[in-house]
Amino acid sequence: MKSIFDAHGQLEIFLEGRILIVRGTDSPNIEMVDEFNLRVEEFYQLLEGAPWGSLTYLFGDVLFPPDAVTMIESNFRRMISLGLCGIAVVISDTQYPMLVRDFWVSIYEKVGISYQFFEDPEDAKSWLLSKINAG
Repeated sequence: MKSIFDAHGQLEIFLEGRILIVRGTDSPNIEMVDEFNLRVEEFYQLLEGAPWGSLTYLFGDVLFPPDAVTMIESNFRRMISLGLCGIAVVISDTQYPMLVRDFWVSIYEKVGISYQFFEDPEDAKSWLLSKINAG
């Protein structure tokens, strides 16, 4: 069903080898989760069948409303079933870094995915590549 609301925030998704890069900005809403689901589908087809990782850049206070959290958890469960083996996260330009971090930790812990937070994107990529290569 089409929402009457527009997606909040900005979203960029692309592949770098076996790493799905996701850049999220500002205060997203449930409509942003819907947009993510539509845009990421083509990448799932390319990644399925072998281990892959996700490097997530969060710019600003990227906290979703409660009605979106269940959808996000479901997305991660599907991603895991398609071979996602780890998520590396880089948080920047936020007023509340621990709040943002804790929000995402609670989701990652609930779905049982391996994750790590980084300040340096190159360190994040190295960590993901080690997870991917370990299979």
